[in-house]
Amino acid sequence: MKTRIISGTVAVILLILILILNKTFVYPLCIGLISAMAVMELLRADKCLKYTFSVAAACIAALATPFFKFFGLSGWSTFITAIAIMIIFFDFIKNHKDRTFQQTAYILTVAVFIPYSMNLLVSLLLMSDKFGLVYVILALCAAWISDTGAYFTGTFLGKHKLCPEISPKKTVEGFIGGIAADIIVMILVSVIYGLIADVHVNYLWLIFTASVCSVTGVLGDLCASLIKRQRNIKDFGNIMPGHGGVMDRFDSVMFTVPVFFACVSAIPIYSI
Repeated sequence: MKTRIISGTVAVILLILILILNKTFVYPLCIGLISAMAVMELLRADKCLKYTFSVAAACIAALATPFFKFFGLSGWSTFITAIAIMIIFFDFIKNHKDRTFQQTAYILTVAVFIPYSMNLLVSLLLMSDKFGLVYVILALCAAWISDTGAYFTGTFLGKHKLCPEISPKKTVEGFIGGIAADIIVMILVSVIYGLIADVHVNYLWLIFTASVCSVTGVLGDLCASLIKRQRNIKDFGNIMPGHGGVMDRFDSVMFTVPVFFACVSAIPIYSI
């Protein structure tokens, strides 16, 4: 537990520094690194690292696309992704004797979905000069606060298993507690931000967004747990002692961020 707390504290400090430097190249660099490491962990989980062309293409695309999006070159981001997809298919043909289409479909899903999801953190930042950074913070809170709320609620009140065959520790009570924690924290952040920045907050849409994102985060967590269970691994990696790999910390984020982005694109939470 001590190791887990220490590594978690270090991660929070690094996150704060990255958010402070959100107007610099550090922001897309960190998103690119996280994306590339997540891609590597997922491909390793399915024993796909031996397909070097596919791995290289997926990782380079994951690392490069946040920079293009950050500096307003979204067309190049699309171009790099398209090239990576073509290389993966070329590698499929090259290794057709020992590589199945299912593996290729898995590689493609990882190579496209992970960078797409993480790059939306750049899109959220650039969405508004005034609200962008707060949107990024809320999107991350939507995933991690839900996890924390579910953990403590489940620990003290959990009695009914949610998905025992996939994640034995998850409970219905924890699931509800995670939603409640998301709503409470996102309201508190918005109240403080609204007072400081003198902006109007659409609280009804905020509550809806928090609820939907919390549910989606659980979906992401369960999907990641299912991959680990089917591949008979405990963690995706060990980059964070006591926490596992990048995917072990960002599995819910990968699912929550696209939903949060869709919600605030449809109806903004903040307005002047």
